[in-house]
Formats: sequence, structure tokens, C-alpha cells
Amino acid sequence: MAASVPAALSVWALSACSSTPQSSASDESGPATAPLLRIGSLQEPTSYDPAMANEGHLAPVYQAVYDPLIRTQPDGSLSPMLATSWEASDGNKTYTLKLRTGVSFSDGTPFDSAAVKANIEHFKTANGPLGSLGKGIQAVETPDAATAVLRLSAPDPALPYALTNALGYMGSPKALATPGIKTQPVGSGPYTLDAANTVAGSKITFVRNPNYWGDKLPYDKVEFQILTDETARLNALKSGQIDAGVLNRPASGNDADSAGLQHKPFNINWEGIFFFDRDGTKMPQLADVRVRQALTVAIDRETILQNVYLGRGTLTSQTFRPGTNGYDASLDDVYKYDPEKAKQLLKDAGAENLAVTLPVTQVFDPAVYDAIEQNWKDIGVKVTRLQWGPGQPIPAMQRGDVPISYMAVSQSNDWRHIVAQIAPSAPWNPFKTQRPELDALITKAQAGDDSTRADADKQINKYIVDNYWFSPLYRPQASFYWNKSVDVQVQAEQAVPSIYNYKPTGQ
Repeated sequence: MAASVPAALSVWALSACSSTPQSSASDESGPATAPLLRIGSLQEPTSYDPAMANEGHLAPVYQAVYDPLIRTQPDGSLSPMLATSWEASDGNKTYTLKLRTGVSFSDGTPFDSAAVKANIEHFKTANGPLGSLGKGIQAVETPDAATAVLRLSAPDPALPYALTNALGYMGSPKALATPGIKTQPVGSGPYTLDAANTVAGSKITFVRNPNYWGDKLPYDKVEFQILTDETARLNALKSGQIDAGVLNRPASGNDADSAGLQHKPFNINWEGIFFFDRDGTKMPQLADVRVRQALTVAIDRETILQNVYLGRGTLTSQTFRPGTNGYDASLDDVYKYDPEKAKQLLKDAGAENLAVTLPVTQVFDPAVYDAIEQNWKDIGVKVTRLQWGPGQPIPAMQRGDVPISYMAVSQSNDWRHIVAQIAPSAPWNPFKTQRPELDALITKAQAGDDSTRADADKQINKYIVDNYWFSPLYRPQASFYWNKSVDVQVQAEQAVPSIYNYKPTGQ
């Protein structure tokens, strides 16, 4: 079904994209502006080239300087940004974007359809971490300065969502092809990078863009303080060194609750084991589904959820989230803990002497790795740890450096989930695993009518569960905390709030 989002959306949605400046007066909800917002961040960009942008914790950093074509509201709905409207046609193979006029990049270059074309073509050749989002775009046409037409090689019902992320971040065409874009971003966003007050590995500072086209955000300056250690982030929150930050460990959340910090629980991720090497390219035993099944049923997921996550989450055996067409409630408890069955499966597969390398990162509670390692040792598996440093895990996994890993990724709608984690070109399918029967279902999910797509989504989910492509353990409760000086809206499908979701309270 063709999708059209007109510019005349609700006043609430359009208020984020209006060119009318906000008043600086205070009201009963607090002051409209404040001097500084300090956010604790787990990582920093390796490059400010918009084509190299990644999602998750890095999203608000890129949003500070790069406006996307389409914006995602806190509830996950789409609203105009640099594109005032978008319309799908030709069975979701053509998207026509109407563009905002009167917008300039921070170097004075005008934003227009030529800029859209330059950015998308640059994105396609840059081979960034989310490069697969643009692979289906064959051409970008510019019938006039305020219209861009994207021609796709195949239907992509999720393209508008991709345009809210790396594919949609717009940088100045003059800067895109230069080495300087890696360290000095040039966008049309609400802020510009303050290089003099930015220290690699310590903090990133943004100051207000005085020529921003739209509503100014509430803060004159935003600091991202790089705090990779969970305890350091918690202490920074409690002491007032930062105003907001994510806490992954439930014990940290309990401590933050006791300290009077604010938060709103929500679920964005599924978390568990990724069996990347399903064809056995680097680890031959993983090609046997019985080995993947053994490693799955050997994990006592309920004990980990209760003891490590203190019950903050929901057990699951599927990667599709509730509320999507592909979700099936009966698949949530398929992977039951059974170490004796796991031992028999390894014996049947001739893998009694299985050895596994388990990558480890500071992002997750060490107790999670301890529990999984012990569960696997209990069935006779030899486990060796590979310690990753800050910034290493996602690039390493998406390059296919490791056959197996523990990870958490967001739960999107059906098609975005498929293209992100399951399809042969998916960034979370680094070994490009594909099966003919699954390819046929993916085609139906991509190009069928609503009923056909919904049925295909359910079949894809069941296939993935039955064949142990992943070993989901739970949907953990996300915990983003902030102090009383700020009010924060959590962001659907995003580990941290967008840069637009903060406002001062005056406390």
C-alpha cells in the first residue's frame, strides 16, 4: 500500500519543524532555555562524516549537527524535518520528497535537492556501518530544487525510517568529499561542534547554531561526556557532573532510584546470543543447528534475568517485538533451560569437545558473561574470553570478525527488523547467511500486499526461532536516568533519547 505523509500534520508534530523561533520566556513548566546540558555517553564517533553515522548511543551526537530528512518523534511516529512530505508510489519503489526551502548548512551552502542527491550518492559509496540502508537506491532525481525523487531497485516499505537515520542525515555537499568532514561536521542542525572544547575520549561540546532554520532547542550548549564505565556514569549522575545518562545494570538502577534520580522504564532491545556464523565459515560446528540449539538450551535465562537484571525485563525466545505482525506470543517460551538435552545434542552432533570464544565488552554486566560461561562449561564446552575495548564491539561484529557474540539490539517494526538482522545484506548478518525458503519469505514480506506481508513476517519469525539463528534471552527494561534539572522524553526504538527530547525544568 502506498504511503503518503502530508506536510499538514498535527500542530504537535509540525512544531518540531517550524521555522518560528521559540520564546525564551519562562512558563509554569520551567524556563524555555538553559545554558548547558550534560549527557553521559558510552562512546564517541570515529568520524563525523554523516555517511559513517551509527544508531543507538551515537544518534543524538549526529543529530546535534545533522538534520535528517525525516524525524522520528518520541513515540516512533514520523514527522517532517528537511523533507516536508514524502510519498511512495510504484509499489514502494519510488519515493518523492518535497523539501524545506530557505535552509542553509553551517558553511552557507544552501540545502536543496542537489544536496540530497550528493548526500545519498556519498552515503552509497562511503560504505558506513549502516550502508545497507541505501543499497536499494538506484538513482536520485532532482526535477526541481525543492523535489527529490528516489528510485529503488526493489520495494522498500521501511525507507522513510531509514531517512530518519544515517541515510537521511544531510551534510554540506562542499564538505562531504573532504578529509575535514571526519573531524569537523558541517550540517544544518541545531548545533555546531566546538572543537576547542572537545577532547578525544573525554567530552564532545556543541554550541548553538546561530543560523539554525527552525525552532532553537532549549540548551545553549550540549556536552557529551564520554563515560564508558557504568560505575563512573552512575557516580557522575549522583554527583551532578552530568544531567542524564543510560544505566544498563539493574543494581545501578536501584542505586539511582535511591538517589532520587528520574527515569521511565521502557523496552527497546532484545538481548542474547548472536550465532553469526551459521554456515560454519570460521567455526564449523555452528553449521549444525543442533550445536546452536545446545548452546541455547544450556543457558538458564530465567536465573540470569532474576539474579543479574533483578527481574527487570521479560523472557523471550524470539527477536520480533510485541505489537508487530511477526510477533507470536507462543514463541516467547520455546527455548527452555535443559542442560541434559544440551549435552545430548552436542553428542549427537559430534561436538562433545566444543570450544567457544566469547567476546566481552564493558557495556554489559560482567555477571551476564559469568553466568553464560558457567552454563556452557556445565555441558562440557570450553570457553575463552575475548576482551573488547570501547568502540570495538559493533564494528567487529558487523565485519564478521567473530562467529558468536552476546549483544543487544533494538526491536523495530517487521520489515526494518528483517533488513537489519535477517536479510542477506543485513548489517547484523555479517556472514551473509541465506536460505532459499527464507529468501522466498523475505520477498513476500517486501513486495506483497498487507495480508501477504503479515503472513510472511510470522513465517520468518518461526523459521528463525526453529533454526536457532539467534538465542534471545530477554527483553531487558531500559533505564535512562536524569536529574531534576531536566525533563526527558524517552525515544521509541532508541537506546538513548534524541537530542530534541530534553528541556530544562528550572530546578
